[in-house]
Amino acid sequence: MNIYLNKEMNMKLVTLLLIMAFAVGLMAISPEDYWPLQIGNSWTTVDSSDWGMDTTVTTIVGTATILGYESYISVDYYEDEADSFYFQYRPDGLYGVSYEDEEYLMEVKYMPRTFSIGDSWTMLSIDTAWTEEGMDYIQLFQINAQAVGFESQTVPAGTFSNCLKIATDGQMTFYLMMGSDTLYSYVSSMGGTIWLGEDIGIVKSIDWDEEEGDTSWDYSYLIDYSLTNIFEGIEKPEISGIHTWPNPFNSACRIATPTGAEVEIFDVTGRLVETLPASEEIIRSWTPSANVPGGVYLIRATIGDEIITSKVLFVK
Repeated sequence: MNIYLNKEMNMKLVTLLLIMAFAVGLMAISPEDYWPLQIGNSWTTVDSSDWGMDTTVTTIVGTATILGYESYISVDYYEDEADSFYFQYRPDGLYGVSYEDEEYLMEVKYMPRTFSIGDSWTMLSIDTAWTEEGMDYIQLFQINAQAVGFESQTVPAGTFSNCLKIATDGQMTFYLMMGSDTLYSYVSSMGGTIWLGEDIGIVKSIDWDEEEGDTSWDYSYLIDYSLTNIFEGIEKPEISGIHTWPNPFNSACRIATPTGAEVEIFDVTGRLVETLPASEEIIRSWTPSANVPGGVYLIRATIGDEIITSKVLFVK
């Protein structure tokens, strides 16, 4: 009798868990919950790509009317340059609008107005053709997105639970033609993943682009943020131990440790690759030399008698 009751209770528990999982999948998600747009909001990210490592500060600086919609003006500050982008809520979703030049307008649909885990949508679709000096140029470009699920992510700004995970994939095709003859063509595939913290925004993103068998990667991690209308009860996570970003990286990375730590970097065989002497600086950079191969590296920080370790992936 007890065995039967236990089996019955287990079956009920399994059924309940399945119902809960199904309900989470069907839960309506809104862009406002994961993309807070208020004047004064600011996010600082570190980005690593084949071209190097940069720090970008994105700030919502004001509003304007673009294409008939109220738009939040977002400015990306990096190095000595700044780029403007416009976010706007439309009846069917959250869009980003940018002017590549005076004549070319690009519109990206980041999220539908409401959606559930498993839903897919087209983020960007471009079908253009033009003629110049007797030759026809044709460009087809499409990026699709899907809400995959929820995951916790740890980045330099802290650990964020239940981040919304969105995966993207796309393709660009280009043709150069003269009459019915194709003079040149190429196909480029691309995709990536972004994670958004609830009431925070993007905390991590990974993008890849493949052209003629050569794949390039771009990593972006949130290192700080300031929200003017942050919801009560949300606190910035505490940072402790060793924090390395971007991770993975493919040109250079920054390593944050407690003040006064000596940092040693080892390869998987235990060979010492580089030493960063003890310093009062909390954040230091490591740029692997040309003869350092890609792979997993162990970072060891020593502060007095205390030793803490972490791992980083160098993609080359």
